[in-house]
This record gives sequence, C-alpha cells and structure tokens, in this order.
Amino acid sequence: MAITGHSSRDACPGALQVHHAADGPLARVRLPGGDLTGAQLAVLATSGGGVLELTSRANVQVRGLKDPAAFAAAIAAAGLLPSASHERVRNIIASPLSDSAAFRRLIRELDAAICAVPELADLSGRFLFAVDDGSGDVAGLGADVVLMSRSEHFAVFAGTTDLLLRLPPTEAIHEAVEVAQNFLRLSEGAWRVHDLPREIFPGVPAELSKPRTSGYVGDFGETTGALVPLGRLTAEQAMVLAEAEWLRITPWRTLLVPKGTRLPEGLITDPESPWLHVTACTGSPGCAKSLSDVQADARPIGAPVHWSGCARRCGRPRGEVVDLIATTSGYQRRAS
Repeated sequence: MAITGHSSRDACPGALQVHHAADGPLARVRLPGGDLTGAQLAVLATSGGGVLELTSRANVQVRGLKDPAAFAAAIAAAGLLPSASHERVRNIIASPLSDSAAFRRLIRELDAAICAVPELADLSGRFLFAVDDGSGDVAGLGADVVLMSRSEHFAVFAGTTDLLLRLPPTEAIHEAVEVAQNFLRLSEGAWRVHDLPREIFPGVPAELSKPRTSGYVGDFGETTGALVPLGRLTAEQAMVLAEAEWLRITPWRTLLVPKGTRLPEGLITDPESPWLHVTACTGSPGCAKSLSDVQADARPIGAPVHWSGCARRCGRPRGEVVDLIATTSGYQRRAS
C-alpha cells in the first residue's frame, strides 16, 4: 500500500507559528465552526497592519502583525487561544446555518476533545475535521474526518470512507478523535487522510456532496449573510462588524451576523452577485512569489474563477473552478 509522505516540515502558519510574508508576519487564527464574538473580531482587527483575510476553512489570517508576541497574548486573553500546543490543529468546519445549541455545543466539544489528546498536536496544520448538519454543505469540502448528522446520530467518515457507524454525538466525537489518532500511527509522514490508501480505514467508499463554490448570502430568517469580496476585510470594516454580538465565518468567505446588524460598506448581500464566484490568492505585494497584484486584477468572468499569482494557486476552492494563473506575460487560463 503506497503512502504519500512529505519530506518537508508542515509550515502551515498558526497564531504562534507565524509566516514571514513579504508584508510582515502573518498569523492564522483557528475558529472552530467559524464562530467568534464582535469583541474577539475587534482584537484581531487592531493587532495587524490593517487587513484580515477569511480563509476557505472559516479561519482568519491577520497580516502585517506589529508584535507577534503581544498578538499571542491578546488573543489568549480574548479566548481565541485555548491551547498553545494544539492551536494549529483546531481545524473544524461546520454547517454555518445550523445554530441549534446542541449542534454548536458539539463543535466546541470536538474542539476540546482534540486539544485533550497530547499526540494530536502532531497532526499537520492541514488536517481538517467537518461537522455537517445533514445538508451536505461542508461534507464535500475535502475534510479528513467528517461527522454527518443522521437525525439524532452521526455517521463518521475517514476522508471518503464511510466507517459504517451511526453514533450519538458524544460517541461520534470519540470516534473522530480515534480516527485522527489512527491516522497518526499509520501516516508515515503524510499530512492528510487522502494521502493514505482508502483500505487502511475499514468501511466502504462513499460519495459525499459536490463542493459548493459559494454560500450563504442574503437573508436567512434571523440571520443575514454577507460576502467579503476576495475574503479581504479591512480593519475599518472589521470594527463596524465588531458591534455584532456574534459572527460566523463560512468556508466561502462569507459572514453570518444577526439580522439588523450594521454592515460596513463593501460587503455584498445580493445572492445573485457575480462576485460570489470569484476567489483570489493574496498576490503581490503581500506574497513575494506572486507575479501580479492579483487582488487588483481579480474580477468576475461569468464562471467560478480563482485568480492566482503563481502556479501554487494558494486558496483555491474545491470544485469546478477556472484557474487564471499569473505569468510574466499575463494570466494563463486553466480549466479544472
């Protein structure tokens, strides 16, 4: 059985292990389920160089940190750093519109269970958990471990292998942690479950939902969804949003807030906007590898599109997306 390992160390940034980008230190703060308060957003907004980035895993990147050590202390005080040892592996995406107390509590309990197992600190910062409410909205986003709601129980998947379990929430969390532990024992340097042969995990192949390329913009009962174009939120915009009691970031770089929340200029609430289908990497000057100012160049083209400053295509969403990749002579089009 061939296992795809990695010879290099996983350099995925975290809140403590910052990435030294061209525009200064960059931190990635994990937000299990995408949840945070307005007060926590204000801490993030005032700690960097004026720009926050929403990621495809519903996390936040803070660019241009003024003082990484002071930043770590500030987010710890704000409740955004519950585990220094596990902070890079608290990667949990969840169905954004499911706001029942039991569902959100399960996300928090899964987070706590991951942090309670010392060896799971050795997971790659790319290892991903997903908690799906049964709608399939996040199950197809390529998580390594998926908990899929089935009425009052949860199905558990290792990648796209159905482990043929239907468990109550507490037992499903235990099983998810056990899958991650088994992965570490078998990984031989691999970063993701998808790098391992499927037969390593006992079960049957499963077809999970087709990945969405946009999500949750408009009115949803007592919740409003707004797109943050290209996932870039200025500190000024963030401080307006910080007035909200709670916020939820989605994997599609949209924000959910209580209906009636004041929204800053620049956010999009039209579910028909062509900008819902445009994503882009950071580009120059923030990334030294980029061949273009991608954020300035990006625009809708009539199909889901990802604009990239180089062939690495950082931040590319899953699913059928047209890639426009910067070269020394313009952008090269590549269809998925």
